[in-house]
Amino acid sequence: MKDYIIPISILISSLIIGFAILGSSQTERFEHIENNVVFDKKTGTTYYTDKKQYLDKKGDRYQYD
Repeated sequence: MKDYIIPISILISSLIIGFAILGSSQTERFEHIENNVVFDKKTGTTYYTDKKQYLDKKGDRYQYD
């Protein structure tokens, strides 16, 4: 069993690093629609930066600081 500890730990750590790299490669997630309007492609949320509001994909409008 001692012979398998190092290869298993290398395999598990490489999988964790691979998933971390895969999750961080969202370079085209946000899209600028207009001057103060940003669209999040992943969640479908529209952010109005000048009014500090966002509109989710259900149509509900929220205020943020």
